[in-house]
This record gives sequence, structure tokens and C-alpha cells, in this order.
Amino acid sequence: KKAVSTVLLALVLLFGFNACEKNLKLNYADTEIKQVVIANLNPGAFLKVNISKSKRPDDFSSVVFLPDCKVDLYEDDLFTETLPFILKDTLSGLGYYTSSYKLRPNHVYKIISTHSSLGTVEATEYLPNIPTLLNFTLLQHADSLHPNITGQYVLTFQDSASFSNYYFLSTYYKVLKPTINNDGDTIYKYEYMGVPSYAPEIPNPGNFTRSFTSDANFDGQTSSFSVSFPSQYNTLFKEIELIIELSNTGKNFYDWNVQQLRYGTDYLNEGQLERINLKGNIINGYGHFTANSSAYIGIRIR
Repeated sequence: KKAVSTVLLALVLLFGFNACEKNLKLNYADTEIKQVVIANLNPGAFLKVNISKSKRPDDFSSVVFLPDCKVDLYEDDLFTETLPFILKDTLSGLGYYTSSYKLRPNHVYKIISTHSSLGTVEATEYLPNIPTLLNFTLLQHADSLHPNITGQYVLTFQDSASFSNYYFLSTYYKVLKPTINNDGDTIYKYEYMGVPSYAPEIPNPGNFTRSFTSDANFDGQTSSFSVSFPSQYNTLFKEIELIIELSNTGKNFYDWNVQQLRYGTDYLNEGQLERINLKGNIINGYGHFTANSSAYIGIRIR
């Protein structure tokens, strides 16, 4: 009787769930198609702006790049030039609108892109100065005798009191790694490996390879950070170089990247971890127009 009751209960629940089922029909026909602008500014580099056409969520076709926009570049609100489109791949149509001069730090850059059917979009970003690194000391690192030791270094830099600054700290390796080519021969190729960094002043609870912070706690001060990280040593690699990157970012770079950090670690099936509904700084469009200026320290480990 108990088994029969269990079966009857299961059937009742099944029919109940089916009765509550609803078919949702999503209508994407009214989704407005806009320009999608992707660009990141770096000091001493040419500006490259990629522009494509947005798609509806139910459109799984290839990305359509837009080579027929009129893209005007401004520096500190002064018009400098109309960017020409340079085609990079004839098959996909991938290309960039490229400046004729290299960008300078401590300037505000703006683009206005006009398309015949998609209207006009606008974006502005400040390109900050490269951070002033005053001192770096590598305290400990893994080696052949201690391959699992935690790495530690101290980094000292000067924050500017003239601006509200935003930073990210990144620790990674450039390794010369063996691989097998198509002929079966062993060759060596460079590869980059990121590791998380930990410092009390720059929290990294999600174990990301970039740690983000504002200068709220050290505005205009000379600051020293003691940083720990999972150091790597492997005799399989022909070369190992430890690289420390401290980057002074624009506000839009900071906002665009921080909002994409995952909510947590998916070990308890906690649901949605990836961020959705990202907000960029493209007026009347999508994407991001961001900037960052980085200082690097390289230490040869092997």
C-alpha cells in the first residue's frame, strides 16, 4: 500500500506541475539595432576602434562589422581627425578605424561615430598617466628546491593627488613552453600564465588574475603593498619570467571590468555567476570606450 501511495503521489505532483507550465513567447522584433563600439586606449599607441552592428538575442548569425561609419576623434574637446577604416580580414570584414597619431596620457579622448541607418553614438574616456613605481622587492619565490612556496613581493608607488585614480594589479608569468608541431618535432613557444594576487589594500576575494581598487584609501600618498601570490616553478619551461603590472585606468575601464567579475565560485550550484546587463559608456550604443596605462616589472626566474 505504501508503494502504491507513493506512485499516486508522484503522478499527482507530475500532473500538477504540467498544469502550471506556461510557454513564454519572447518577441524580439522591437529590439533596437545600434552600433557596438569596442576600443581601449593606451599611451604611445595608435587608437583602434572596432564598430559592428548589434543583434537581437535570437539572431545567431555572424557579426556584421561596419566599414561605412564617419568616426571623428577629439582630444580635450578639440577635433583632431576623421579616422580612416583599415580592413584586416576580407572574409569576415573585420577592421578598425585607426588614428594617424599615437595617443598621449593625461588627455581626454572622445569619438563621435555616425552611420547612415544606425544614427550617431558618442563616447569619452580619460587616458591617465602611467603609474609612478618607486620600488620593487621580490622577497621569496618558488625554485627547484622549494617548488610550492608562496611568492611574495613589496611594491611601492606614488598616487597622484590631482585625480581620482583607479588601478588594477596583475601578477603573471611569461614562459617558454615546449610543444609539438605538425611534423612531430618539439619546439618552444612563449605563453602567458596569470595567477591571483593578494594584498590587504587591494582585496581579491574572488581569486581573479586582476585585483581592482580605487585610490580612496591612499589618495595622493606614497603607498607600499605587500603582495602574496601562488608562485610557479617548473623545469619543463625553458624560460620563466615573472611580470608585475600596475595599471592606472580610466573610470570607464574600471567600471566596465569590475562589473564583469563573477559573483563567486560555482561549487554549490548557486545559480547565475556571470554578470549580465553590462553598462558601457557608449551614448546611444553598446560596447566600451576605455583606457589604461600600465607600468611593468619583469624578473627572470629561470
